[in-house]
Amino acid sequence: MSVWAAVLQDAGARGGTPAHVADRLGLPSSLVEAVLDHAERLGVVAVANGCTSGCPAGPDLPPGCAGCPLSAP
Repeated sequence: MSVWAAVLQDAGARGGTPAHVADRLGLPSSLVEAVLDHAERLGVVAVANGCTSGCPAGPDLPPGCAGCPLSAP
């Protein structure tokens, strides 16, 4: 599987920040950011912006994060 496919598959299936994806895949975060940036410019993905506190994890998610695909489970 290519890095492109691995990043998009992981981000789509598990969400999280580029750093989360990079950690899970064992890739440099700059590479993951480049893949997601390029995919966003091509219209393949939409990147959520505007979160002020990052992406929290765990059962106590703030109400504004409920259902967000970027919130790590």
